[in-house]
Amino acid sequence: MKNIFRKIFYIALAPLFVACSGGGGNAYIIGTMPNVEDGYALGVSACYAATYDGRIMLAGGCNFPETPAAEGGAKRYYKGIYLSNGTDNLQWEQIGELPQPSAYGVSLQCGNRLIIAGGMNSDGAHSAVYMLSDEDGVCSVKELTPLPCTIDNAAGAIVGSRIYIVGGNADGCASSRVFTLDISAPESGWLEMAPFPGRGRVQPVCAATENALYVWGGFTPNDSTGSAKVHCDGAKFEFANGMWKPLPTMYDEGGDPFTLSGGTAVLYTPCHIVITGGVNRAIFEDAISGTYYYIPQKEYMLQSEGWYRFNDRLLVFDTRSEQWEIVARNSLFARAGALLATDGENLLYIGGELKPGIRTPEIVSIEDVVSY
Repeated sequence: MKNIFRKIFYIALAPLFVACSGGGGNAYIIGTMPNVEDGYALGVSACYAATYDGRIMLAGGCNFPETPAAEGGAKRYYKGIYLSNGTDNLQWEQIGELPQPSAYGVSLQCGNRLIIAGGMNSDGAHSAVYMLSDEDGVCSVKELTPLPCTIDNAAGAIVGSRIYIVGGNADGCASSRVFTLDISAPESGWLEMAPFPGRGRVQPVCAATENALYVWGGFTPNDSTGSAKVHCDGAKFEFANGMWKPLPTMYDEGGDPFTLSGGTAVLYTPCHIVITGGVNRAIFEDAISGTYYYIPQKEYMLQSEGWYRFNDRLLVFDTRSEQWEIVARNSLFARAGALLATDGENLLYIGGELKPGIRTPEIVSIEDVVSY
């Protein structure tokens, strides 16, 4: 009875409390990642992908193919570019390579082109920006104007021909900077916009409508600006007036602050943003702060997948009402560092990690997300 009253209390007080719709969001595995580069078939996180004409373009990513991360294994980065035969019973063909292995950059779809901005590999972070396109089974890789600084673990969105890059690590420091580039005229270069309010944010989520840029979550490590923090709030940048407007903190079903850090977002309809995956606020903040209240540091990487409580919710944000809905809960969504892509009808949820250091090769199709 106490829990029931607690839930009613938070529903009354929190305007963005998420409520379960009880239907939709059907998810099923349609296949796994390609088995070309040694180790890739084990699954990767922080890759790049787009879906168009009923096919998937997939590139890059990273994993620990030999020795597990919990045992001090080395992370491997990949540079293969792959194209699927469709989105059922996946078969893959390698159609090219990135100029360098890369993961943790921003992945943006523009029609049948895949744009990759920033990222990192075993040599460190980089500022390169590439546009990939399939030309009769061979991938064309066009280099665009580099970012003004190295950027990794940022978020991004695209509106028409203009791309936006938000937060992440800029030249190695947690950043609230925002950059934009018109890819129809890349020679005009990158412009820096008004920064996201507050502290720098690593691994936020981002999407954009024709009217605004939306950003949520992210984390800030221990640095000169303060103690480590996993953020639960968000803000939107309104293109018409060039200003940031705060979005209220989100709460889960029990009334606790809820983060989308490490998750993935995509604009699904002109007014609906879909988000899923990401870390648990309390557990992740405990680790990045170095407190390790929940478990000793030496045991942190050794727990079962369920212990980390990655987000298993499929969420929809209605930009008209600025209200959230939980469309479904499913263990298939409980990943961090995964990627959402859409062809305008179904969603594809690609790769990611099931717990720190452990990747999944599974690619999931999600149907019936929005029914209104």
